[in-house]
Amino acid sequence: MERNTELRKLPMGSLYNIINILEINDSWQKVMAWIPTNPQSDHFHRKYNSEHLRMIQDDAKISKRTCSEILFDEWSTSGRIRPTVATLLDVLVKAEIYRAADEIANILGEPLPPRPLEGPAAKIDTNVTFMLNGESMPLDGSDVNLKDNQNLDTKNTNQHPDLHNRTTKQLKSADPLIIFSNDNISNGPKDSKSFGHKTTAQVISYERNSAYRSTLRTEELPNISALMGTSVNSSQSYGTTQSTELKETRRSLSSNNISILSDDSMRSVIDSKILEDENLISFDYNQLAAITNNFSEDLNEGQTGLSGKIGGGGFGEVFVGTHNRYGQLAVKKVKCYLQFNYKHDVAIRLFNAEVKSLSQLRHKNIVPIFGYSIDGPTPCIVCKYIDGGSLMEKIAAKVLNENQRLEIISGTAEGLKYVHNTVKPIEVNGDVSPITTFYIHGDVKSANILLTKDCKPMLCDFGLAKQLESTRVTSMMMGTSAYMPPEAIKGTLTKKTDVYSFGIVLLELLTGLKPIVVDSNGNLNIKDYVEQVMNENKDITQLLDMVVERWTRAQGIYELAKRCLSDNRDNRPSIDEVCETLEKMINQESYEILYAHV
Repeated sequence: MERNTELRKLPMGSLYNIINILEINDSWQKVMAWIPTNPQSDHFHRKYNSEHLRMIQDDAKISKRTCSEILFDEWSTSGRIRPTVATLLDVLVKAEIYRAADEIANILGEPLPPRPLEGPAAKIDTNVTFMLNGESMPLDGSDVNLKDNQNLDTKNTNQHPDLHNRTTKQLKSADPLIIFSNDNISNGPKDSKSFGHKTTAQVISYERNSAYRSTLRTEELPNISALMGTSVNSSQSYGTTQSTELKETRRSLSSNNISILSDDSMRSVIDSKILEDENLISFDYNQLAAITNNFSEDLNEGQTGLSGKIGGGGFGEVFVGTHNRYGQLAVKKVKCYLQFNYKHDVAIRLFNAEVKSLSQLRHKNIVPIFGYSIDGPTPCIVCKYIDGGSLMEKIAAKVLNENQRLEIISGTAEGLKYVHNTVKPIEVNGDVSPITTFYIHGDVKSANILLTKDCKPMLCDFGLAKQLESTRVTSMMMGTSAYMPPEAIKGTLTKKTDVYSFGIVLLELLTGLKPIVVDSNGNLNIKDYVEQVMNENKDITQLLDMVVERWTRAQGIYELAKRCLSDNRDNRPSIDEVCETLEKMINQESYEILYAHV
């Protein structure tokens, strides 16, 4: 992560700890008071006021999300100048939320921000021995000889007889950082409640004497109601709430087999089309646990074959086991508490999307699904185990020749072509509508392309797959940022989103590089890195993966990748056009080989 990375472009889950910290004692309110209108201006003008704070609190009650999360969602996507990681760190330091600031510094690999020497934000002694002896630890962290401190209590009392008669320094009655514009406060009733058990009038009086009084005008305030999608005063629900709220913590779920929902409640949140699908098998959770060695973190090979964990990501962990009837299975155990702070219904939604998509999209280049399990602590997706590993692993291992790479490219494109061309009528109350939907994968990347031992590619991980009638704009970007086109970061999803991601995979296969390239100039997306090198030398040869002894189709693959990676999605080819180009490329190669032997 870099200092200039915009908050809205951060991977999901990277701010999970920060959000949790800011929920303690409503610390997010302090942060909100220090957020500037313009992060690049030398003059501080507060972006939000008390009305915005109230709107966030109201929305949190309705949507069941944390206030910190809503604040970050709003702040990271509003204004012409978007906040960066550096902006967040600066705001946290000014708000004196040092625990969160330390977290950001650690993520950036920077020294921890300096703290004041006294006051609530100062470092405190945590060494029990020194605290019991009445002596403070050195602030500089230097070592202290414990042998010299045997009589500290007596020594301190003798040298400072009035030590125990002093009182601690009186704290200010109100935090000077939680101050909001009086444009919205002054018109309220005199007995209105406010923060810190003070009346609104007292807050206004304090604000007038503050050096940080807001100068925001009404026309400068962002329309948070619009951003939240509805009026905060509306009594309408933000969606159908689940029948049972989760009570267990994420830690207890990961360490113990505590059921997140009863069997009946679990079935109530699973899409009915999954339960009615005769092509899907409902597996017993205990049986899946048995064949995976109780979902062991270690991968072992026994008499029946492999068992244990083979991979994982933000939405689930994958285990392998051998079933006595269906052979080797890949069991994806869905994380019902994700790396980011959303309710369990997000995980259930991903589960429903993946199971339905895999059941409806059956193709030689898509991982076959056997079924699911919903009678255990967490839902599981059961697929055929693909024994050749992922494309990402094979590229890193430097074992693929050019023909294998061409077969992988062609097979992956054929799988995507099937996905994009599969249409399904919309059903409304049991009636078939003339409107049809199409699919997109939503997370095409080398890690989601599995290979058989003979390098046949199979698309997997359809948790982010979408059924769309047309272009969709979503407020929550999911997917892998290194593979995302410019419009997807803004929330626009189309078939061309998958085409762009496929273009990144083409560059990976061509160069052998990772999607994020680390060089002397810092971290660059592989697209930007390749463009930079080509602008300087105009020769693709120097970029090619040297494990291939003789490239014959490098230029053609590169030209196709460039078309797929056009910033303007209208200029990208459809996946059908991609397949036609690849077919000509492969047939031309076959013709030239045949001609060479005549």
